[in-house]
Amino acid sequence: MPGATRSAAADSQDALLSSQTGCVVDSGGPRRYGSLMPWFSYHGGHSGQFCRHAKGQLQAVVERAVEAGFTHYGLSEHCPRYRKEDLLVGEEDLTPDDLLHTFEGYAQHARELRERVRGKLDLLVGFETERLPPDRWRERMGELRGRFKPDYIVGSVHDVDGLVIDYSPEGTRQVADAMGGKEALQLRYFDAVADLVKTLAPEVVGHIDLIRKFDGPEPQFSPTVRRRIDVALEAVRSVSGVLEVNCATHRRGLGPVYPLVSILERARSMGIGVTLGDDSHGAHDVGVGLDASLRAIAAAGYSELHYLAKPGEQVEWKRAAIGDVRPHA
Repeated sequence: MPGATRSAAADSQDALLSSQTGCVVDSGGPRRYGSLMPWFSYHGGHSGQFCRHAKGQLQAVVERAVEAGFTHYGLSEHCPRYRKEDLLVGEEDLTPDDLLHTFEGYAQHARELRERVRGKLDLLVGFETERLPPDRWRERMGELRGRFKPDYIVGSVHDVDGLVIDYSPEGTRQVADAMGGKEALQLRYFDAVADLVKTLAPEVVGHIDLIRKFDGPEPQFSPTVRRRIDVALEAVRSVSGVLEVNCATHRRGLGPVYPLVSILERARSMGIGVTLGDDSHGAHDVGVGLDASLRAIAAAGYSELHYLAKPGEQVEWKRAAIGDVRPHA
């Protein structure tokens, strides 16, 4: 997958990707959207209209994606949560049924917007997963996929055993203390990532090292945790998933993009492809920080990126040389 030269292994990986995800794989060189080289993101498109911790209207997000020079843009609103105890700060007045109703509205409106911008932007409609409720998340995610038939899903983990790990530094410390320390939490987190990836085979794997969100500008993982990261990466490879390189933590001044360059280097050595994610939570975030994602991808030795397109009824994985990935004027 990485590198400019095609190989038998890469061709075999493409065949596996097509069979497991249902996405066609175009193994050729860079492709244009109309006459434009590709600029894309697949994790984000959150809006205050459908997510309490985002801002603004979904239409504004999509309009900003057009203005910002995207050729392909993926909307991946958070999936609903099904227990009252899983509601987030700011959702105290809601019920799980409210969240499901909101998600239904998102799916309908996103598809309407896709038609409005057809010819200007290849807009894909997906969702971002959870491992909630802890005892039934597999069934719930499967139900959502079957009912709403998204173009793709972003496989993300935001909790360990039902305890949220990315809301605040103090909250994460409390979860770590409850689980026997920081390393113990990290191990359980990466186990959860591997489990989710193997179970759902998401097209895009989101912020794979989210667990270090509050670890500052120079986060470190122990050798023991790195071995567990390798297990999670092997799960990604086994389902032919693609890692997003997510710029949100950089944009917010919390640390390097997800994942760390050292993890990207390991992923590249394993033949795992990468794509871009701005993790936008409003129009103001669209595309902001993706230059840092591209720098990390280049630093890890990748020469090409993957991007999803939907020229007809079926979603397709395509490839572009890293030097050709840029916004158009």
